[in-house]
Amino acid sequence: MDIERNLLLLVWFVCITTIYFLVPRAKAHEFVLCFLACQAVVWTVEMLLVHFDLVAYPLREFPKASDLNITFKVVWTPVASGLYYIYRPHANKLTNCFYFAAWTSLLTLIDGLLAANTDLVDYVHFHWSLMAIVLSIIFLSVHGLASWFFRDRKVFRKEASER
Repeated sequence: MDIERNLLLLVWFVCITTIYFLVPRAKAHEFVLCFLACQAVVWTVEMLLVHFDLVAYPLREFPKASDLNITFKVVWTPVASGLYYIYRPHANKLTNCFYFAAWTSLLTLIDGLLAANTDLVDYVHFHWSLMAIVLSIIFLSVHGLASWFFRDRKVFRKEASER
């Protein structure tokens, strides 16, 4: 269990330093919107997965409060979602598809490795390929929401110039 707890601490450290060093000040509002939207979606989806006994989290930060692993589902995935959105390429659709596939594949790989090698995640009646689908839906919904919210860039430039 010490390895798992150290891994959780490492993830918190990596997430905080990533936010501090990789989120540009000019795009902080986009990152925060994606982060919070992803938290809401991930929390809902993961609660359903846990409730229907598809996924279990044997080691949790707050075992009496929630059946979720807070670090990976409420911090790690939203940070990844925010970074995905603010660093998305503004190129052709093929580049965007490769970018999307790379992010979801990386997060699915990390989740699968956690399930296979630690006590942080246990796929009870679930498979890593289903997690790839779930992550894809989460990323697409957050990206769609953020794109809709920030569709009129002139409004945000006007507000920034008034300060």
